Amino acid sequence: MRKSEICLAAMAGLIGLFPISAMAQDDLHPLRPETQALIDSGKIHLPETQWSLTPAPDGCSVQRNFTLDEDRITLVMKRLQGKMPVEFALVGGGFEPDENLQAGFEPGRGGLAQYEYIGSASAGERDGIFFSGQPFPNGGFAAPTEDVLSRNTRYFIAQNDDSDAIILRTGRIDLALDALEECGRQQLAKLGVDLTRQQTLKRGAVLLNTEELIRPMSHAYEMAMRDQRRTLEGVLSIRLVIDEDGALAHCHAGDGLTPRALREAVCSIIGENGEFQVALDSDGEPVTDYWITNVVFEARQMENWPGADGRIHRTRD
Repeated sequence: MRKSEICLAAMAGLIGLFPISAMAQDDLHPLRPETQALIDSGKIHLPETQWSLTPAPDGCSVQRNFTLDEDRITLVMKRLQGKMPVEFALVGGGFEPDENLQAGFEPGRGGLAQYEYIGSASAGERDGIFFSGQPFPNGGFAAPTEDVLSRNTRYFIAQNDDSDAIILRTGRIDLALDALEECGRQQLAKLGVDLTRQQTLKRGAVLLNTEELIRPMSHAYEMAMRDQRRTLEGVLSIRLVIDEDGALAHCHAGDGLTPRALREAVCSIIGENGEFQVALDSDGEPVTDYWITNVVFEARQMENWPGADGRIHRTRD
């Protein structure tokens, strides 16, 4: 198994492949005074249930309910596997998709991560939001790992620029993250990946022709922005399962913030045009393996939008 990133940057209709630099430490946001005041006064949502696990091939999820008086908030974490990004859903709490959000577990890196790309979520009649990122922001070189930090968490905190905030007393979250990881391993096994043999591969499976996929992916990207009439930016995590014949057996796109049509188009393009190197075990025998990549969507100066005829039309103010 290997990891890589494909970066698609749109600039007046021009798309290219760009190298991705190593991840640096993320910018963190301190707790607002109003948020700290909630903690100090004990206005904290307490757990009503234990974490419950839901397995699925496109990502296992855990969820838990928290209450404060009559107010209930549900926190959901969904992860495709391993240390891939988590899709968080926060149902209840009054947050809106069009607001900037700072959120994260504390204690953690010493601050909250900023989320700008937020979608709508719901559970029954309760509305909410969802967003994607790591449980803990990137801490830079030699920073404590997720495994270390997750054993010491007390709260999940979310706040916005309007001084709205909620505090959920999650306690340690290492067991919930461990459950997601084990569930992901089980789903991989169901897809034909022998995890025991996978640890001693002579070579892993690889998508070989990423540069040839740029043009069709770029077209799908531009059409998605045309349909949505807005700029689409973000990272789409992809997991490819490549069988012993070197064929694509499964493609999973892990970020629900990306429009469904674009996620499906990316997997379709890889399935129709991708060329793959088959994995070999320690004896040189072909085996089923998986390969992870991030497709990075980045729009630059998108004042003009491609129309249905493929031509560029300037948007009106």
